[in-house]
Amino acid sequence: MKTKRAISIILAVFMLLTPLFTLHTQAVELKDSVASTSSMQVYQDFLDAVMDEHDISGVAYFTKNGRVLCQSARGMQNTKENRPITMDSLFCIGSVSKQFCATAVLMLHEQGKLSLNDTLDKYFPEYTSGKAITIDHLLAMRSGIRDIVNTDYSYRGHEYPTEEYTLLANATEDENNKIITDWLFTQKLKFTPGLAFSYSNSNFFLLSLIIEQVTGMHYQSFIKENILEPLNMTNTGFFAELKDSPDLVEDCIPEDEPIEEIMLIVSVSSKGCGDLVSNAYDMDKWLTSLSNNTLLSEESYKKLTTGYSNTEGVKYGYGLFIDPDNGIFYHGGNALTYESVALTCPDDDYNVFMVTNDVESVSKLGLSITIISRAMTEQINTDVMFGDVDGDGDISIIDATAIQLHVAQLQPISDDLAMYGDTDNDGDISVMDATAIQLFIAGL
Repeated sequence: MKTKRAISIILAVFMLLTPLFTLHTQAVELKDSVASTSSMQVYQDFLDAVMDEHDISGVAYFTKNGRVLCQSARGMQNTKENRPITMDSLFCIGSVSKQFCATAVLMLHEQGKLSLNDTLDKYFPEYTSGKAITIDHLLAMRSGIRDIVNTDYSYRGHEYPTEEYTLLANATEDENNKIITDWLFTQKLKFTPGLAFSYSNSNFFLLSLIIEQVTGMHYQSFIKENILEPLNMTNTGFFAELKDSPDLVEDCIPEDEPIEEIMLIVSVSSKGCGDLVSNAYDMDKWLTSLSNNTLLSEESYKKLTTGYSNTEGVKYGYGLFIDPDNGIFYHGGNALTYESVALTCPDDDYNVFMVTNDVESVSKLGLSITIISRAMTEQINTDVMFGDVDGDGDISIIDATAIQLHVAQLQPISDDLAMYGDTDNDGDISVMDATAIQLFIAGL
């Protein structure tokens, strides 16, 4: 049943974020708290329990068919000005940005401006290893290229002595890009391209440079003109330009940390791989656009969402993790002290976006939510699947009404059923009408 699947997907999101969002609550406590609650309220109660119990600073947004299932905004956007976080607040979304870059590449592929089989030496002649690496390898994290953002200690002892690069605060973007590529192109590959999976931000940094070469436009300008503006994502932009925006939720980096150096790294080396800033409403537009083929053809969408490599029980497509068993596509992101996840289930029209600005405090919450997920599944099976919404052991008109209210927010139905409820035209809204509506909706 759709309702059961909705809860399962919501729970799966929390599990994906472990240890980002976790609970210590006992199963029996949760079950008691929702036993007499209408089915629709279960979503909000569960989300509130997570956010309240652990004082999570951030935003959570769950939608189905474009309608809100539950949402939450907690914490402070600006502590000095005493401004709270709202659903409109902006956050860095980190590696969730990769799916935007992947979409841009596929758009150019559709236009015949590049081929997924192009090798990197076409764009970077100085890169000796580039002859064996294709754009497809970059998109699917199968290039074997060393990560420019995260330290990979498996490279210790390699013949190349340069272990790091240093960006310059007074350098131009092009100069810093060259610093990165000069370093990157001397590093040994982890494996023969195409033979394995290894997550590396370098792949999407290089894709952003390829987009610039192919289009003659700055990467940010291309994304704005071809993705953000067509989708009316007016609250989305790039960290380099929005880092001082009053709408950006403040990070939680300790005052004694070298913030300017950190900001420089995020602004430059996250290009194409972790540079976007957005909010819940815009991310919902984005997730919906993927399955609606708003920007991409069906063929390109399939390329984006096909799992090419198994990793940790899931697959990786083009800038997206794929969970084929549950029919969901998702990606997490981390930048500074922001951590996020964006998830969509096209088959059931669910979108999820969650983000925090205080990953350190959230990461201390502890264990997984396996206990809670089992309790919630059991509760939904009992109360919704079998119709006893209020948990009194009897299926009554009260339960029927609650189910109708619940479904009215999930599944659009015809005007005569949704607005009037008098299905048998006897001039009265009765339990017979309620039963007819339930049977109608069961068919949907």
